[in-house]
Amino acid sequence: MARQSSFLKLEGTIGDVTFYKGRNGFKARQKGGVSKNKILNDPRFRRTRENLQEFSRAANAAKFLKDAFRVIALKSSDGSLHNRLYSMATKVIYSDAQSNRGERKFELGNMQLMKGFQFSKQSTIENTIFKQPAIVDGPDQVTVSFPAMVPATFLRTLVNTTHYRISLIRASINFVEATYSADAVTSGELPISVEEQPALTLTLPKPAAPDTHHFFALALEYLQVLENGSKYDLYDLTQNPATILVVS
Repeated sequence: MARQSSFLKLEGTIGDVTFYKGRNGFKARQKGGVSKNKILNDPRFRRTRENLQEFSRAANAAKFLKDAFRVIALKSSDGSLHNRLYSMATKVIYSDAQSNRGERKFELGNMQLMKGFQFSKQSTIENTIFKQPAIVDGPDQVTVSFPAMVPATFLRTLVNTTHYRISLIRASINFVEATYSADAVTSGELPISVEEQPALTLTLPKPAAPDTHHFFALALEYLQVLENGSKYDLYDLTQNPATILVVS
């Protein structure tokens, strides 16, 4: 790597040489690298091609999951959501023991690895609501139940929020056909009060469909409800937790 010794501090590209400012001053480097044609055809880059194929499948799987869970992504997310979904999708693809390297697929991998995925790193269900839900993963439906509780005691409170909403969301994805659908059931707006709220049960079915996998997520949203009935969602999406509970 060359260093510029002239009093002229160049930045940009001239011919095959790129000038730029680094940590230790202005530097210059010549364009290089391997051509796209060589990567796609040279036998020495077979492993690279295999990796690229699986990286592409991981990116597609992450996109399907994010799109199918759009209702969560819009209300419970952080700047790293897509990258973390991509990382988990890659792990699932790598767990495919049926296919050869380069041919591994998300739908043939261990999708149970997605269980416990948090849509926001800053806030999780476990550190937001301090009552453990009962989860029943039945053959035809998934049920999540919370016992009766005093929200002001067992819910992490946030400034300028008066109510909360708990939802069970199902994302049904066919990775072979690249199709998905979603459904949700919600508690409605519940006050963050010192009065005990009754037990809450949320249930969603598992629709029978070939080559379709169901992902069930639990989400909690904070909101502010004014005396005139106006409702405002929490602006800071990182404080709304959501996690994948069941994969089937």
